Amino acid sequence: MSPFIWLGIAAVMAVVEVASLSLITMWFVVGALIAFAANLLGADVLIQVVVFLVVSVVCLIVLRPVFVRYRDRGKQEEPTCIGLTAVVCEAIDNDRLVGRVETPDHMTWAARSANGAPIPEGENVIVVGQESVKLIVERKVSS
Repeated sequence: MSPFIWLGIAAVMAVVEVASLSLITMWFVVGALIAFAANLLGADVLIQVVVFLVVSVVCLIVLRPVFVRYRDRGKQEEPTCIGLTAVVCEAIDNDRLVGRVETPDHMTWAARSANGAPIPEGENVIVVGQESVKLIVERKVSS
């Protein structure tokens, strides 16, 4: 069997991996390259196939979780302000599209009233929703 068959298999698997980015077929690339080396060393075709399968599956089981963790380490859930108490630092008027609130972490956000009623500056509000960088608030009921 020609050793270039294993290189062809490795190339096909590499293209599939680049297209999918699933971190699955890349281990078959490794297996095909090791089988290619086994072919060059004169191993029997059956040995080459076994080497290909064993190396591919072992790499898939052992290395894929490590690479997935590494790939996903920067992903974080988007923080939410829903449920926070904030203070209106610029009067909220939905009709004029104005209004800002300050959250406990001293961040100011564009804000809109949940029910459309104006909310004066200095009023305590509860964040009930979030649309990108705009908070939807309603007056906090005093208790």
